[in-house]
Amino acid sequence: MMKRPWFLLAIPLLLAACAPTDQQKADYGAVESSGVSPAVYDKMLHDDALSVSDVAALRQARVNDGIVIRYIRDHHTVYVLSPGETDYLQKNGVSPSVIDFMVQTGQGGGPGYFGPYGPPVSIGIGVGGGGRWR
Repeated sequence: MMKRPWFLLAIPLLLAACAPTDQQKADYGAVESSGVSPAVYDKMLHDDALSVSDVAALRQARVNDGIVIRYIRDHHTVYVLSPGETDYLQKNGVSPSVIDFMVQTGQGGGPGYFGPYGPPVSIGIGVGGGGRWR
């Protein structure tokens, strides 16, 4: 009898863990029915980080603040907002609670601190023999 690799048994568990929760399904339904641009909705469906302009677009589409905050929190997005970006969000009607939450993701313990979720991950393909990037 052939032995099956353990990872084949783990696949259903991994897929179940990745499945959207009822809350996420409800949030995505609310975003879709809000009339937000398909580009922003597509970003959310593919678990991409929301840009500052995406957050403003969600506000313009009258998406509930709780949905926006939950999405940012659940996707561990860290924002380091410039004063200009904060002004942009305010001028576009983004609530103080959403702006404060975004600011809090980028604040913390001094130099080198990247928020409660650690440093951002960068994935790329490098070329060279171990030298420094210039």
